Amino acid sequence: MRLDALAQAVGARLVGPGDRVVTRAAPLDGAGPSHLSALLEARWRGAAAHTGAGAVVVSPALAEHLPADVARLVADDARGAWGRALRCLHPGPALRPPAIGAHPTAVIDPSAHIDPGARIGPFVVIGAEAAVEAGAALHAHVVVGAGARIGARATLHPGAAVLDGCVVGADALLGVRAVVGGVGFGLDAEGRVPHTGVAVIGAGATLGAHTCVDRATVGVTRVGPGAHLDNLVQVGHNAVIGAGAVLCGQVGVAGGAILEDGVVLGGQAGVTGHVTVGAGARVAAQSGVTRSLPGGAAYSGHPAEPNRVRLRRIARLRALVRP
Repeated sequence: MRLDALAQAVGARLVGPGDRVVTRAAPLDGAGPSHLSALLEARWRGAAAHTGAGAVVVSPALAEHLPADVARLVADDARGAWGRALRCLHPGPALRPPAIGAHPTAVIDPSAHIDPGARIGPFVVIGAEAAVEAGAALHAHVVVGAGARIGARATLHPGAAVLDGCVVGADALLGVRAVVGGVGFGLDAEGRVPHTGVAVIGAGATLGAHTCVDRATVGVTRVGPGAHLDNLVQVGHNAVIGAGAVLCGQVGVAGGAILEDGVVLGGQAGVTGHVTVGAGARVAAQSGVTRSLPGGAAYSGHPAEPNRVRLRRIARLRALVRP
């Protein structure tokens, strides 16, 4: 794209030649004259100072750290502009959906209801009394258990599994080998107690590759509408993930925990069972939530505590031990 067209498309102010053309995105330290890159954090200034990119998306505060011959797409929300630019330069889905209808190798129980507008790929298995609604796309080797429901326009990537009785909402996205349902067991004097509830994935939610959402012991495990669960996330039985929550890679949420709307958990953070993390709370990577936390604040550490409190204590401890 020409830079003047790209700047208009992403809502940025162009500083540089509008007729310069960029063809794809690249990192700052590997970019050439036909590449677009981004300077989103101050710690990237070293790479930015020597970049060969033709243009860089940048915030006003960091624009001065780029070489003079590099065009700038300056935006107050540089991260948002960068995301829009990536969609402009690299359009289209990464994985082509199956054709409308059922592939000849799919195994579909006669009692299942498949909308004529659904897309069923090779070697898909659909159980008794399951339902797949209009526009849903089930890629190769997906398994839909008995009585499960796949909502309109939902996408299940290769190898994903939705087990008996579980529900995936409209427009939801399940990554490669994500599992909704699973087999969970508790222990009592007689041995294992089977989980008989369901898991419900809300409209527009995203589950990344190898993410697992356990069905409830009884009742419902729920992932709210618009929630995003990154790769390798584990959600335990009867947990509730609120609308718009973001769980980064390798997060673990134990059974019965409640994450209210808009909660963000950094990578490898863990939440113990039967606690509540309030709406809008942000928990840093590798933190451990061992008790309920109020919403609207930032937390870090193990056990997780208000981030400012933890940083002040660390500073005082360092002052006691001088090199």
